[in-house]
Amino acid sequence: MHCGVMVTGYNQGDWERLLDEDYGRPPTISDAQNMDNTLHMGDLIEPLGFDSIWATEHYGSAYSMQPNPLQYLAFWAGRTKRVDVGTAVIVAPWWNPVRLAHEISMLDILLQGRRLHLGIGRGIAPHEYASLGYPIGESHKYFYDVINVLKAADGAERFEFQGDVYNVPPTSIRPQARHKGELTKNIKVAFSTEASAKMAAENGLGQMFVAGDDVDEMVAKVQRFNRIRKELGLEPDQPTTLLWMYCAETEEEAEEGWEFFKNQGEAAQHHYFDWNNPGYEGIKGYEEYLLRQTADISPAEARLAARRATQPIGTPDQIIEKIESMQKMISNEKLVIHMMYGGMPREKAEKSLRLFAEKVLPHVQAMPTPINPRSLA
Repeated sequence: MHCGVMVTGYNQGDWERLLDEDYGRPPTISDAQNMDNTLHMGDLIEPLGFDSIWATEHYGSAYSMQPNPLQYLAFWAGRTKRVDVGTAVIVAPWWNPVRLAHEISMLDILLQGRRLHLGIGRGIAPHEYASLGYPIGESHKYFYDVINVLKAADGAERFEFQGDVYNVPPTSIRPQARHKGELTKNIKVAFSTEASAKMAAENGLGQMFVAGDDVDEMVAKVQRFNRIRKELGLEPDQPTTLLWMYCAETEEEAEEGWEFFKNQGEAAQHHYFDWNNPGYEGIKGYEEYLLRQTADISPAEARLAARRATQPIGTPDQIIEKIESMQKMISNEKLVIHMMYGGMPREKAEKSLRLFAEKVLPHVQAMPTPINPRSLA
């Protein structure tokens, strides 16, 4: 199994200031210091033997401080020699599609033969849409126009496109990619509803899990997606899955990892639902998020218990067992681990990452990735 690492920075300690709207002072720990710690951890990924470095896309808050992921991955392309890179995710509606096609092609050149694994999403937080000036209620139209421009551009000497949002006159992408014609063959997307799953399948896209679903939720989503693909005459899909990792020598020490995981869940709640958010009322396509925002939230301990079977938090043997079980359940093809989150100190993150690389990574990379019956419609 391919095993990559998400290298993204958080300023977990800044949420109290943001929720209080105390903008008259800077963060207690600067974003630069947080990102320096993240860059230090990123420099470990290739020497420790991992397969890829991954980036995401967010704006404006202390949660996952990473704008333009392609800019960030270009930094890692020049800093490494062996690892691939991946996006989890590029938020398609926030991009001009012709510019995005150029940047993807350029990054493919800079990787000098290594591969870019594309994960693309639609975006959730209203404050990010508002700050960038894109209409969140039209995100589906923007998303699929961008996806289809990328596909039209990939491999073409010259292309044009007419969509719901964008009309692209005859143009070319330069520099032409090394893997011209192959860049968009295996795009993975994150989605929740059946309607979104159907649209993804109809557009030839695969599945990516980027949130902390429990096992039953993941199995149900994979089965549903492969049922839709089967109805369309398509082969089953094997997902790429992002999980939160904390590797420790003992079970007692590993419990600390669950505290960081709980902190991370609270940060996600703040970013998507609590802070600077006018709400999802009346936003077409975001009805599920309106329900989540207004629903009674189950106790933190209950949510945590539901994730203990999926997240690679524990001793090396426990983590190996969880990853093997996940592969059998959802036919996972690629695993991407988060390695520093929820206010985790750098020294603890590094100790955890090194232990994972020594005791777990060889088993994961040797792990077969078949399509298992549980994942079929």
